[in-house]
Amino acid sequence: MLSSLNIRHMRVFVAVAEQGSFSAAAAALGLGSPAITATIRQFEDVTGAALFDRTTRHVSLTVTGERFLPIARRLLGDFEEALGDLDALSRGIGGKIRIAAAPSVLTRILPGVIRHFVAAHPDARLRLDEMNAGEVHEAVANGVVDFGIAGEWQDLPDIAFSPLFSDRFGVLCRADHEFAGQSEIAWSDLIDQPFVGLGPESGTRAMMADQGFGATTSTTSTTPAILPTMPVSASVAKAAALGIGAAQAVMDSAARAERAMAEAAKSGSSAAKSAAKPGADTAINAAADLVAGLRPVVETSNTITLAAMVAEGVGITVLPELAARIASGVSDQTADAKLTFVPLSHPTRHRPIGVITRQSKSLSPIARIFLAMVMDQAPKLDLPAAIEWG
Repeated sequence: MLSSLNIRHMRVFVAVAEQGSFSAAAAALGLGSPAITATIRQFEDVTGAALFDRTTRHVSLTVTGERFLPIARRLLGDFEEALGDLDALSRGIGGKIRIAAAPSVLTRILPGVIRHFVAAHPDARLRLDEMNAGEVHEAVANGVVDFGIAGEWQDLPDIAFSPLFSDRFGVLCRADHEFAGQSEIAWSDLIDQPFVGLGPESGTRAMMADQGFGATTSTTSTTPAILPTMPVSASVAKAAALGIGAAQAVMDSAARAERAMAEAAKSGSSAAKSAAKPGADTAINAAADLVAGLRPVVETSNTITLAAMVAEGVGITVLPELAARIASGVSDQTADAKLTFVPLSHPTRHRPIGVITRQSKSLSPIARIFLAMVMDQAPKLDLPAAIEWG
């Protein structure tokens, strides 16, 4: 039966194929020629295929043997690699680390840390996957990666979120836009602006909707009341994401309600904007809630595409500072920069980024070493954003 074959058969087969004779293969493996002959004979008997053509002086591969040789080499390579990883992991000196992270983390946070890490641990190998926040959480929950670094997203079972840093939300706009010369702007100033944004699968979009942009109805008689968006529970949103029809219908109803409220609020936007100044908290929060519920004229899943839309003048967008600067290439407020980042205030909001792990599964020794280095080294990096660590 095929189940009787094992890694020894693969090693002997590859050795005979590479050495060109049974005796040479026996010498290379430190075995006797009878053992080599018996192993190959068993291999051929079990598979029912002739692997070698034999003469008195030479052994050559059959057509079947030639086709199987690269497969056998790959299997041996994978096996040796797995054994090496196991040994390295047991001693905490190497092994493979799989990490999923948001684009801004992969491009600005991790490279500097990895440079120090690989110098100290040359036997370790890293696999980095760029994902949005929802995908990062799912990858950790499903065991696809060892840990992730991204924003808060879903309340998944067995998932722990440990804050690493946060950066503030702001507007990314063209350098010739009316906002560009300001030190900060209020959320309510965005009401009448053409807007482009990230899709609902984005952690940033979810944070804009959920991170405390709760509206309170204005009591000022000259300011139209801007109603809060229709509440949708996390369980309903999760069910809709999984394709459950009833939940999707609820989400559609919420979207229609948001659009209706936005249209109603737009008719009085001038009055709302005049009232939405520092100190007018109710109007400010209401305007912020309205912005969080706006439907962008262009929606994408990629921040670089989003920055391109802004550069072309399609509209402005709202992003966390680190993501905005990386996507647009804006590192400083230089005069020749095509795009500008302007912080948002009234209210000031931040995107929390943290380490996502499984509570029921401990990290490998080398993964723990790398994560500890991230926590230690990342705050020392020179980053083009107002980041708050911890």
